Amino acid sequence: MSELPIVLVTGASGFVATHVVAGLLAEKKYRVRGTVRDVNNESSTKPLREAFPDLELFPADLSKDDGWKEAVAGCKYVHHIASPFPFDSPRDPQELIRPAVDGTRRVLGACVEAGVKRVVMTSSIAAISSGIAGNVGKPRDHVYTPEDWTDPESPRCPTYEASKTLAEKEARKFVAELEDDKKFQLITIHPGAIYGPLITPKVSTSHGLVVTFLKRQVTSVPDINMPYVDVRDVAKAHIAAMTGGTPGQRYILVSDTIPLRDLARVLADEFNHQGYRVPVSKMWKITLWIGKLFDEKAKLFYSYLGSCMKYDNSQVKELGVEFVGFKESVIETAYSLIINQFVPRMVGFKEPGGGKEPNNTAEAKKDNEGEIAAEEGQGEKPAEEGKGEKPAEEMQGDDKPVDEGQGDKPVDEEEGDKPADEGQGETPEGGGEEEKKEE
Repeated sequence: MSELPIVLVTGASGFVATHVVAGLLAEKKYRVRGTVRDVNNESSTKPLREAFPDLELFPADLSKDDGWKEAVAGCKYVHHIASPFPFDSPRDPQELIRPAVDGTRRVLGACVEAGVKRVVMTSSIAAISSGIAGNVGKPRDHVYTPEDWTDPESPRCPTYEASKTLAEKEARKFVAELEDDKKFQLITIHPGAIYGPLITPKVSTSHGLVVTFLKRQVTSVPDINMPYVDVRDVAKAHIAAMTGGTPGQRYILVSDTIPLRDLARVLADEFNHQGYRVPVSKMWKITLWIGKLFDEKAKLFYSYLGSCMKYDNSQVKELGVEFVGFKESVIETAYSLIINQFVPRMVGFKEPGGGKEPNNTAEAKKDNEGEIAAEEGQGEKPAEEGKGEKPAEEMQGDDKPVDEGQGDKPVDEEEGDKPADEGQGETPEGGGEEEKKEE
């Protein structure tokens, strides 16, 4: 085993990273290492050790120099996935930008010293199209390609998107300025919103929408379109890019761009006859308009209304990625979240392949379809009718659609317990919590 090439995965306890680790170990061709901020943190490391007995864990923090030299020593390949990912934008953008940029520089500096051959870095569509906000000056029907770059100085660019863009620019600048005999190859992976099942009980920000709908924390769905990809496709791309692909390439990992109402409909069709009440009606624009007066997340969602970003993902053919279908990905995500107790089990819930039989008879399904059709036709009642929840409240406090998706506490994607740590010294997979998570 000692003669096998060594591969390092940073932020090993994160959602994407666990799938990369699983894929690497399954090939049985590599020794696999992973970094976590604290190897003595049982809440983070115990699930990893149980899932991957052969994974070697090293302590390393993006905000500190300590540990990176030891973690990278002897490695041939590095998957740099760790990155701060917050639920909400920090008051000071540098709280998110600094650790993302400085952390990237630390990891790459250790790669130079260790003589690493290739680094595959998780970036995001955040660095290509300002997330789903779109770049200033681009028409609404613009198809984004790897040639497009987010302008981090634009007033339209959210903090997380700026942090991902600046971190990638720093990585490319770092490699370009190396002497020829010290250069290593760099490839970046740019996923959209990432769905898919959990390996360990660590969630991503994208899971928050699924949790919100299953728990019916909103009663209607905003007219927003989301570029998505399954986590297993992201992991496959990472592993394929480690030894294949084109050095220097930016690979866009977006399977398709889908309306959030389509996501809600898939969930409703699968789970509403199992005791859940997933909303499918369209959220009135005034709901978000009122909500944005009080809540930054609602303000961000309001700016996304009606947008439908399109991406050219043809480059991923080089990596042999065949995308998991949207319906399959969403349904497996939801079951995984319920089984891992991020969403309560309702009376009638049935685990895939067995368990308690839900009320899923043909009659129940027919009733469910009728309820969905009725709700879609009815739409959301305007606030002035005074019925149901007040529109502004849907986007505040306990009703925040993304934050509440993580349970009572936002989850740090790398560690799971100290979201703010990585922000000292990555934020939203690119990711703003703002508590810091690692993507």
